[in-house]
Amino acid sequence: MTSVAEEEGERPTGSKWKSRMDYLNLFIALIGLGVAFVAFWVPIRMDRQARERDRSATCVDAVVDLRAALNDIEAGYVTAPKERPARMADWNAGKAEIERTQVACLHALLKPANRIEESKALWQQYDTEQSAAQDPERHSTPSLDVIPAIRTWTLAAISDLTQ
Repeated sequence: MTSVAEEEGERPTGSKWKSRMDYLNLFIALIGLGVAFVAFWVPIRMDRQARERDRSATCVDAVVDLRAALNDIEAGYVTAPKERPARMADWNAGKAEIERTQVACLHALLKPANRIEESKALWQQYDTEQSAAQDPERHSTPSLDVIPAIRTWTLAAISDLTQ
């Protein structure tokens, strides 16, 4: 049996409510999807930020230790320039700190000019001056030009990481 409203092509009032319920269910489903997206995205974003902070902190620690090693090299040549084994130990400690800094800061958020890959010339200059200092024929203090250059880089790196 059909009703008069259905025979005339009109919708029964019950289907009007059914249509509204369908829209309401769709709206609720969309809100649920939005909440689910935020529920997954927020913790992932927080983890990523925590990893970035950890990398920055590790890099800053390595850069500070590198600055201390550079100070030891300069202080050693000021206080006892003729004590060759001690000076070589200072240069080797500096090299170890450079390598530690390179590893610690590789994925840190440094500006492009201060990135580890972009600073290869500094590290090569250090190696050159270290080799010159280790030369047994050398009787004078080696050039320490790389020390201020690396110190300037360390200040820029710390500035990048602590902004």
